[in-house]
Amino acid sequence: MSFLFWDVDTQFDFMYPEGKLYVPGADTIIPNLQCLTSFAAQHQIPIVASTDAHLSSDPEFNEYPPHCLNGTPGQRKVEGTLLPQYFTIPNRKIDLPRDLGRYPQIILEKQTVDVFTNPNTEALLTLMGRRDIVLYGVVTEICVDHAARGLIRRGFRVHLVEDAVRSLDSERGQATSQCVRQHGGRLLTTKEVSDLCCGTPPDSHLRTSG
Repeated sequence: MSFLFWDVDTQFDFMYPEGKLYVPGADTIIPNLQCLTSFAAQHQIPIVASTDAHLSSDPEFNEYPPHCLNGTPGQRKVEGTLLPQYFTIPNRKIDLPRDLGRYPQIILEKQTVDVFTNPNTEALLTLMGRRDIVLYGVVTEICVDHAARGLIRRGFRVHLVEDAVRSLDSERGQATSQCVRQHGGRLLTTKEVSDLCCGTPPDSHLRTSG
């Protein structure tokens, strides 16, 4: 079984209290995000990381305050979630390099809550091949939910890391978890990810914040 880690919007403006659109409690999951990133790198599991890369004119700001403006400190990924070698796919149609496999991390930029509005997402998935998805990030019921349902609709099995996501509305967040389970995915802790991916005791590979 092959795996792909899918990191949703783990950026400064969402993850830290001083961020422009802080998700309450998001800073508490940063150690788990770092563990997942490190685990993927150690085991040569590719990571796709969606990131907001907003322009000040984006229609999303009719609903949400400005955040993750392209090139600002708030748009950066949090420490420990960005690998030294990565490839950034902008939110415009490009010809993807055929050697994407040499990059351990793909940064997939977007300007809405739905990562599939990036015109390259479908082609990226084709190049990555059929894999189980290990999904985490923020916000559970918004961008994580769009990613989960979009991947499921395209035939991928999605597993959700419950101690590496945060929601604004717990009931809506639970609906995302239920959707994952209903479509054959597992609800995991960070420690359990190694058991899923390697078939070995979780504590032998991952150490979480507690």
